[in-house]
Parts: sequence; C-alpha cells; structure tokens
Amino acid sequence: MPDLEAVRHEALRSAIDLLDDAAEPIQDGWAVRVRGGDGAVVVSVDFEEARQERATAAM
Repeated sequence: MPDLEAVRHEALRSAIDLLDDAAEPIQDGWAVRVRGGDGAVVVSVDFEEARQERATAAM
C-alpha cells in the first residue's frame, strides 16, 4: 500500500465487510489489525468504529 492512510482505509473497509458477514450479532472487542513487516501493529480498526463509519456512509 502506498501510505498509512491507504492502509487505514483498507482496514476500515475490511472491518465493514466483516460486520456484514459476521455470524455473531455482537462483536465486542473485535478489530481488524494490520501489521507491518516487523510484526508491529500499524493500524487497528475496532468494529464499533466500523459501525459508525458504515452508518455515516449510509446517510
């Protein structure tokens, strides 16, 4: 990915997709995490943030 903003956008999009596909109605504590080449987490998007983004996009 070209930069951290692109990584964050993709992580958020993936989290929203997972919300739609989740078998469990409650995903408390769930998150999409992206790790860099050294294994360190560079982006983390929790599902509450994904829910809020999905609701905002639907308006």
